[in-house]
Amino acid sequence: MTMKPIASSHPLRRRSAAALAVGLLVAATVVLGAHVVTRKTEPPAHAVVSPAATTSLPEGQPSAGSARQPEASIDTVVAAELNRIRDLPPVSTPSEAQPRITGDPMTQPDLFAAEFVRRLLTQDFRTPRDAHVAWVQSESSVTTEPLVVGLVPADLRDRLAVFTVTDNGDGSALVPPAGTWHTLAAHAAYDTATVDQVIEPLAWRNAVAAGRVTDPGVTCR
Repeated sequence: MTMKPIASSHPLRRRSAAALAVGLLVAATVVLGAHVVTRKTEPPAHAVVSPAATTSLPEGQPSAGSARQPEASIDTVVAAELNRIRDLPPVSTPSEAQPRITGDPMTQPDLFAAEFVRRLLTQDFRTPRDAHVAWVQSESSVTTEPLVVGLVPADLRDRLAVFTVTDNGDGSALVPPAGTWHTLAAHAAYDTATVDQVIEPLAWRNAVAAGRVTDPGVTCR
């Protein structure tokens, strides 16, 4: 799973301001036994404006945004994202299943984050998209850490890994939709990624130091 582990204005998925050189993506690793989970980060898809932040105008004077639609409420944004998680098709493991991450990357969070991101963004569109999605699911694990799962209910958390890399709600899915994947496959296209740097966000370190991270097996990169 790619994680948005640090609190932000977005109501459902928590975000970190850190970024890797391969793109605006933070890999958070959750080591639970032999399993690991990661998740992406990107700018909030919806801006939520607090009514307290608006400026009062003299009576009868129209505001600059009076002709626009009102901002969606936090509840509406959360409900829309949860519905997209529920609507995800089941992940099946095809015969062309991609191998799990093993060896040295499993021994250290920086190494795992780098290998996960490299493999996530190295996409050969000539191969089945289902195999790539199934690989993401195979690398996921479950945690109840609030800074990771946000407002996602327990019955949907097993879909969170795939959702965070395939959801195209803001047009920036890390794994392209099936239609786009097939179009790129017709052109024999492929992407190759390298990771130049792995960092632990300061906000995450501060959260750990302050005791706000309740799952000791969770780290963020």
